Amino acid sequence: TKRDTDFVTNRNAPVSSIMTKVEALVTAQEGIDLLSANKILKASKKGKLPIVSQQSRLVALISRADLQKNADYPSATKDARKQLMVAAAVGTRPADRDRARALVAAGVDAIVVDSSQGDSV
Repeated sequence: TKRDTDFVTNRNAPVSSIMTKVEALVTAQEGIDLLSANKILKASKKGKLPIVSQQSRLVALISRADLQKNADYPSATKDARKQLMVAAAVGTRPADRDRARALVAAGVDAIVVDSSQGDSV
């Protein structure tokens, strides 16, 4: 994280000499529920909690800022998995159709069509 690199003066130093060692990381396993993950994050007093698969691959990241935003904005629109829903706007030009397809493929929750004056079909 940025904390690992904030005070590094030797920009040629290998990353392995700067970053937190794997053995010292506080992580949670994939499938952990949000309440349990939040408890680990609070207890560890870390800024971020990596969620890892059984193969030790990063699958998610929970941050202390997420907890604060969740408390500050309890009415934010979230899906059944308690993840923020995402919307995107597209225009009415032919290229915007490709953008809309890409957004759907990426998992956008809603698309808003901006037709300016309403006469650009």
